[in-house]
Amino acid sequence: MTDLMAAQLAVMQLHARYVDAVWRGDHDTVGDCFAEEGEWRIAGEVIKGRAAAIAFSKRSQSMTRALLVTLRNPCVNVWNGEITARTYFTAHNFMTDGSVFTPIGMYYERFVHEREALRFKWRLFQTLYSGGPDYKGDLLEFPDYGPAPAMPPLDAIPTAKGARGVG
Repeated sequence: MTDLMAAQLAVMQLHARYVDAVWRGDHDTVGDCFAEEGEWRIAGEVIKGRAAAIAFSKRSQSMTRALLVTLRNPCVNVWNGEITARTYFTAHNFMTDGSVFTPIGMYYERFVHEREALRFKWRLFQTLYSGGPDYKGDLLEFPDYGPAPAMPPLDAIPTAKGARGVG
């Protein structure tokens, strides 16, 4: 098995653990997907550390009855011992008010082996679509960092520069 194949499998297993934990509302297991000093850049926030990832998971899921995340096949790269990926994302957020919110986005991800498992070292979530399941919401502009394996800088903050216009 090549390093790339092993990395692809490890990333997909981490994604599967993360998706399962999110659906079950298991915030400790969501946090365990992150390195102790991992960084999660999402919703205009920079969440640093496993404890902060757990707190963010609790806070964000307090507005939902259920959250089903679907992560597409990651575009994985291994270079100089570092594993990175670009992973497209959709979600079905069943909100506490009865509405459904279905964002589309992508994760830029960096990984580290910690405690005998692959964990998120750095993740940046970039929203591409914001709206409901009728897709009448907005497609958002975002920085284009080039084709994979290109990655944003470590200090990048998720941005949305306005609608490209849908519906």
